[in-house]
Amino acid sequence: MNNPPSRQQAKVRFKDPLTKKYIAEGMLLFAAIATGVFIFCWFRVWVVGEFDTAQFRQIIDLLPKDWRKFASVDFDWLVSYLGRTSLTLDEPMLVMLVCAWGLVRGSDVVSGEIGRGTMEMLLSQPIGRRQLYLKHARLTIFFLGLLVCICWLAMSLGIWTTSVEESTYPEIRIPVFDYRIPLSFLPARTETVAMGSVVNPIAFLPGLINLFCLGFCLSGFAAFCSSLDRYRWRTLGIAAAFFFSNVGMKVMGMGSEKLAWIKHCSVFGQFHPARAIEQVQSNPWALIWLVETGPDGEWVDLGILGNCLILLTLGTLLYWIGLRIFIKRDVPAPM
Repeated sequence: MNNPPSRQQAKVRFKDPLTKKYIAEGMLLFAAIATGVFIFCWFRVWVVGEFDTAQFRQIIDLLPKDWRKFASVDFDWLVSYLGRTSLTLDEPMLVMLVCAWGLVRGSDVVSGEIGRGTMEMLLSQPIGRRQLYLKHARLTIFFLGLLVCICWLAMSLGIWTTSVEESTYPEIRIPVFDYRIPLSFLPARTETVAMGSVVNPIAFLPGLINLFCLGFCLSGFAAFCSSLDRYRWRTLGIAAAFFFSNVGMKVMGMGSEKLAWIKHCSVFGQFHPARAIEQVQSNPWALIWLVETGPDGEWVDLGILGNCLILLTLGTLLYWIGLRIFIKRDVPAPM
């Protein structure tokens, strides 16, 4: 007669079905978001290739000077191909797509299961609440990282398959001062080159890391809200309100010097992917800066590593608080 399986053996057998359950529930959403991210990033890079640097500089020069305060990077770097392709990571559409994964999946871990009436069924199996919560969190974070990788892949393919036109105007060179005066009223010389020769996709990595940290922080907030509630629609509403209110605080902080402090109260105050790429391009050691200092050593802002650590620490803390709440809370009966 066969002995009944031990509790530990049952846990091992239950491990794969739970993983498959979470993957199956999120696969359709992930496929839709991944497709949107891939198409958007590739199309955005292609659009950059439609304007050469000289033409784009002329467009930038026509913008009002007050608009420059809404840019987190230097405009001279912005007109380059790397600068314009790096702004893909700052695009609201891309940020919303990536963060939507963290917010939607994070909100499902507790309130989603309770709302569907499946939480009691899961907890009746030989599995602890901690394992259930952490497994869901690990899969959410893993697929978030996969989305960021898809973003990089799409941008890289866009660069490798796009040709750009480099226009150069005749110029007058002053030998003594080594100063060049472009003669923009004369016909320009145009040369077609591969975008891959002027943009290295590896340069996007600092910005992609910053994007991942933002998504991780927001997924932790959604999981925290989910651990408190029993209705997923309310959890999603709170998470969406948090997202858009933080966006609004950053815009207000960038638009007004009097309200500049308010952007530091937003999680988007630590989100500067294009600036991270610019800083690492000029100084590779900028990737490990906790703070950014001025020429005289004065504190200017948080560095790339400082911003990422704040987002990761906040996300981890929210996940941990959510786990503690879920372990101690009562699970209401399905209605």
